[in-house]
Amino acid sequence: MVAVLALAPLALHQGVALAQPAPPPARPGQLPQGRPGQQAPAGAAAPPPAAAPATAGAPAATPQRIEVNDPALAPVPPAARTLASWNEARAIIEQRSVDLVVAVQEVARAEGSARRALAQALPNLDASGELSRLLAPGGADAPTRAAASITLRQPILAPRAWYGIGTADLAVEVAKLSLEDRRRFTLVAVADAVVSIVTTERLSEVNRVGLRSALELLELTRRRERLGTGTKLDVVRAEQDVALARATLVSGDESLRRAREALGAALGLKGEVGVPQEFSLNGIATELGSQCTQTRTDQRADVRAARGELELAERGLTDAKLAFAPYAEVSSTLGAETYFGGAAPAGGVGGVGDAGDATRSGWSWSIRAVLTVPIWDGGARYGDLRINRAVVEQQRARLGAVERSAELESTQAVRSVEVAEQARAVAEQSRDLARETARLTQVAYEAGTVTSFDLVESSRRQRQAEIDLAVREFEVVKAKISALLASASCK
Repeated sequence: MVAVLALAPLALHQGVALAQPAPPPARPGQLPQGRPGQQAPAGAAAPPPAAAPATAGAPAATPQRIEVNDPALAPVPPAARTLASWNEARAIIEQRSVDLVVAVQEVARAEGSARRALAQALPNLDASGELSRLLAPGGADAPTRAAASITLRQPILAPRAWYGIGTADLAVEVAKLSLEDRRRFTLVAVADAVVSIVTTERLSEVNRVGLRSALELLELTRRRERLGTGTKLDVVRAEQDVALARATLVSGDESLRRAREALGAALGLKGEVGVPQEFSLNGIATELGSQCTQTRTDQRADVRAARGELELAERGLTDAKLAFAPYAEVSSTLGAETYFGGAAPAGGVGGVGDAGDATRSGWSWSIRAVLTVPIWDGGARYGDLRINRAVVEQQRARLGAVERSAELESTQAVRSVEVAEQARAVAEQSRDLARETARLTQVAYEAGTVTSFDLVESSRRQRQAEIDLAVREFEVVKAKISALLASASCK
């Protein structure tokens, strides 16, 4: 029994104690340093305790790290593709982002519609040719007729076509504003995806440190049981702690994979896309600050686009009213015709020539003006008026909603930075308290005043506090990026 009591302190100091003061300079279980631009949370495991003096005459025990091997401790394999910098991400966005590609083609489509609207007010020049032969009643003397003409048409009174040119040009501007807003939205999505990857990678590191600490505690508890200073219940509780840490690790790794896949989807790429360890999150904010211009909320692209949509709807109503206006055009036709292979009609071609000639040719030139006054079309124009009035009211309601949403988003984005910083400070304080609680629990457990349940529970709470702090730190970065883009113009 004396031998067992003498060996117990040695066994206690071979493992990683979860809550002893940190002896300089190194701490077992220390987490890797955070990414550039981030304040890295402290490791989940605290340093081992100082060696306790052995029985009289015995040499002092040297603290040793308990070696544990588990396949889950291996890091998540890197993604198939890795972004080198934010500029590379921006280039991929411009080339591969589905939303941006669609928005760019919408601009091209609007420009095509504008060119078509302009054509309605410009001269039209057409040429035609004709070759005919009379079959019945015909006969051997029936001539063959060949004719060609060229016609020029010019609208001289076309208020609807002229007004449509301005409407089409406005539609192009609205499409460009929608493209600008879609670019801002895509940048926000990609930046959030990058921050999410960095966050989940950090959590993956924290989870692995937590699992290693749980495994070391389990091994230490098993040694205590073999020495007779622990119970089977202590071992079972430690095994439960390991199972909980392992489940957290599995869930965190899956979150990392999904974050990588989300970044790939935002960039328009297949599969997972990761970021390197040296990727600077502060660099994202710097690059966005140089690429995007800060504006007032009412000058944001989506708000301006909504105003443009309302103006388009109002112009559509005016266009429906112009359908009642008269329309006039002038046309001039120059034609030539030839009869051959038989007797030409009496009087020849163009009133010149004698009948009976085998071949006769001639030409003609005419000019005419046509005025069209709409009178009754069954009520279609009145239906168009009702439709466009309803569209105007819809767009007016949408504009109000967009303005309120933009103002609310901007206000919340600015406030979220302060809230995120406060939450990070609280999480850091909670982490420090959890670490101190774990240390005191370890000391009390060694003194026999608490049970293994308290030891396992304090260890679990410390790991959770480390995770919460890591999440809060990256939420600060995400909040700053969101606040930067909340009222930005990204062209």
